[in-house]
Amino acid sequence: MLSKLRLQTLNQKLWAIVAASFVVRVIVFFALPNTPTSLATDEGTYAALTKWIGESKPADEFPGFGAGLYLSGRSLIIPASFLYRIGLNELSAVRLISTTYGFCTLLIVVTLTLKMYKENTVDLPSGKYNRHLTHTLVLIFAFLPSHFAWSNLGLRESATEFWLLATFGVFFMMNQMQKKLTALGMSALAISIAITFNSRPQVGWVIGVSLIVYLLFNLNKIDTFFMIGIVLCGVILGSTWNQVSAKGTTPSSGSSSSVGSSSSVGSVGSLIEIFNPLANAGESITFQHRGNQLGAASAIETQSCPRDPTLTSTPPTKFDLYFCIAWRAPYMVSTFLFRPIFGADTSSTSSMFAAAENILWFMFFVIIIALTIRRHYFSFLKPLLPPIVFFVFYTIGASAYQGNMGTGFRHKSLILWVVLLLIFALAWREPEESSKGLRNNFQESAV
Repeated sequence: MLSKLRLQTLNQKLWAIVAASFVVRVIVFFALPNTPTSLATDEGTYAALTKWIGESKPADEFPGFGAGLYLSGRSLIIPASFLYRIGLNELSAVRLISTTYGFCTLLIVVTLTLKMYKENTVDLPSGKYNRHLTHTLVLIFAFLPSHFAWSNLGLRESATEFWLLATFGVFFMMNQMQKKLTALGMSALAISIAITFNSRPQVGWVIGVSLIVYLLFNLNKIDTFFMIGIVLCGVILGSTWNQVSAKGTTPSSGSSSSVGSSSSVGSVGSLIEIFNPLANAGESITFQHRGNQLGAASAIETQSCPRDPTLTSTPPTKFDLYFCIAWRAPYMVSTFLFRPIFGADTSSTSSMFAAAENILWFMFFVIIIALTIRRHYFSFLKPLLPPIVFFVFYTIGASAYQGNMGTGFRHKSLILWVVLLLIFALAWREPEESSKGLRNNFQESAV
């Protein structure tokens, strides 16, 4: 009875956060200026693309970007273009879809949080502490300033995060909660992965690789082989959709149906072509890192590397590229996670706000390290492993990819949920009698 009352209390608090988020989002939506904000000048590009597609112009003729931006951002652009067609101006349309994605992401977090809490709560003195912990972390996820801002502006961040969390949410339900695979679950997982490619292709690849790596270490169940096949189907479908632009197709009228035409399927018919972006990840990361530095006020300095291809007259090898990415990883990861910082990196008002929030990010990691040293084990380790694998791959890849701190700070919001999950698992208080068992489970899982 006591457990039910505590769950009901938490339920009320979390849905109060959802209601508050909805109200604040409505206020922010009407308070934003009718021009792209200085915090996110890319709003103008996505708004222009929304109008372009909404007017049924061919995507491959979009000035400056061709079909590439449309194909990699359809999860945002297609619904926004529909709103444009029914009378909303392009900037408001793209903002409304973005904030809707952000709100729906919070709904996913709250729903999964309540389910996990219900499965693990017991009548013990620490119950009140665990409720406060859960409530606080969800509140941070909902209203951390930069994370909340990106999900209200006309950017791809909220769409990408929604499909990312939808993928891991479905994977969690299938892998941890359900006793058998279902057609609905398998379809939802494959579709979520594929649509992530239509939000930000790089994140789609990281999701696919992360889930497959996790599953390869869990081949003791027959269902694992089916799960690997499902993930591969999602990756292949998503990659196919987003390689069409490289083959000169001409999607028009804002519809994704043209992308699935027979000519496009034939143009990427081989698995070698479909997986080209993964095979050439080193070249792509290096090229984009250099490109992101151009004209940036907060450009990230590229550290020297013993095998840097730019220092030799010979063509770079894949080994050279990946060696330099690994060589620079400690500096780039720390830059990605904790910069800008006060002093050397603060040259504008926006960088000051970013530096202030990075103090909080630094505290998050101090808490994680301190609790890990103190406890020596994670609660809920098995469900956490897929997000942890994603966190490692995404952080290394995104840090190498970024060429300026502004873009890096924005893309960092995509791992906030994993950081808060780690704090949740480390700070969660278990019944005294189960602590030994949890520690044993940790040791077994770590082997």
